[in-house]
Amino acid sequence: MRVLMLTWEYPPYVVGGMGKHVAELTPALARQAAQDASFHLDLVTTRLGGGEAVERLQDRVAIHRVETPPMDPQDMYNSVIAANQPLMEKAIQLGEEHSYDLIHIHDWLVGEAGIALKHRWKTPLVPTIHATERGRHQGHLPSRTSYHIDRMEWRLCYEAWKIIVCSRYMAQELQAFFQAPADKIVVIPNGVDVTPFRNHDGATLARLRRLHAPNGEPLLFFVGRMTHEKGIQNIIRAMPRILEKYPDAVLLAAGRNGERYLPLAQELGVADRVRFLGYVSDEERNALYRIVDAAIFPSLYEPFGIVALEAMAAGTNVIVSDVGGLGEVITHQENGLTVYPDDPESIAWAVDHLFQDPEAAARRRERASWQVETQYSWDRIAAATLAVYREVVAERQLVQW
Repeated sequence: MRVLMLTWEYPPYVVGGMGKHVAELTPALARQAAQDASFHLDLVTTRLGGGEAVERLQDRVAIHRVETPPMDPQDMYNSVIAANQPLMEKAIQLGEEHSYDLIHIHDWLVGEAGIALKHRWKTPLVPTIHATERGRHQGHLPSRTSYHIDRMEWRLCYEAWKIIVCSRYMAQELQAFFQAPADKIVVIPNGVDVTPFRNHDGATLARLRRLHAPNGEPLLFFVGRMTHEKGIQNIIRAMPRILEKYPDAVLLAAGRNGERYLPLAQELGVADRVRFLGYVSDEERNALYRIVDAAIFPSLYEPFGIVALEAMAAGTNVIVSDVGGLGEVITHQENGLTVYPDDPESIAWAVDHLFQDPEAAARRRERASWQVETQYSWDRIAAATLAVYREVVAERQLVQW
């Protein structure tokens, strides 16, 4: 079985959760391929972040990075569509050397190329849809760009042989927004590699803790895109209530452009207890998870919420909004705490509940650690993905195109 994968993001170009997903799934598929001599994978992606034109993970798994036209920020949608052309041309070149049994694409960004190749080769198309434009905007399409993205997502659902999503919530979105048949959708969760979250030595972590909490201050942590959708504003709004009981508490907020929320912190009188760290590397983020008292992710929309898995892998107390995939990963009072979305009072309650009962918090962390190791390993997810590939390829052999 030979698979072509198309993706807009792949290391060193990783912007969000989709890029992280592909970055972890591909090596896991390579490990699966090492045990199955019939499996080959060619991944075609942009070269927006640089990297080698061709990179091999092993003999039967190769990454092909392609130069694409510069993006026009005033016309993002059509810029992306134009960039699909060189991706498709590279795929066609590879297809002349060997035919493909299946095309696996990630999100609408490479949808134009994926659909065109499907019809050119009469080869099944399997998209992984990581999020929807309508979902990001709470059911609305605020611009022409959003409308066109939404239509491309509909096309992908229509053209797909099977659709992979990361949560039951996302499956329900595709059914509601695009009338995708339930039996066409396969739920395979995101995963996490626990190793990078557990390899810091005690001395390094102690120094980091002293840096941010020299007097033993309680530390709260948010990491992610600094957007309304991710809910950082609600943690800041919760801080006055949190500080009433824990006056030394500090919120560490990691992510680019966090300073846009500084006026809100100043307005609420908590600017001295909120530290905007800006961009942090993966290594810095992982160490911060280890030294804080709680990681809080109060998203308003979250198809899955891989950040919750990362915090769980690091052994961090986790507080999340009960929305989307976050509410599927975190079960209230079992492996973390859930709060009402868009509700600062609920966040303040959860922080207080966490600090008031450290023994219960320790039990939740232990359960969360077990879950990430047993239920969310990338090898398990790669095996489930391969099972979808095999099912689709077998079905294709039984039908006339």
